[in-house]
Amino acid sequence: MNKQDLEVVNVLVFQQMLEAVEEERWDEAAMALYKLYAIEEGESFPDLIGEESEIHELSQAIAA
Repeated sequence: MNKQDLEVVNVLVFQQMLEAVEEERWDEAAMALYKLYAIEEGESFPDLIGEESEIHELSQAIAA
């Protein structure tokens, strides 16, 4: 993933974490937080790789 795609993924995962906290789904919030830290360390997740083309399209639309 390029830098812009990574930023989009970070925002999406952060939003997921906020929604989970608001709805008191603590296991989902903890997993989202874990993913945020792991993404920053350079780890990739299989569930994100399948969505990589969608993320790239989204980041291009945001940049436009």
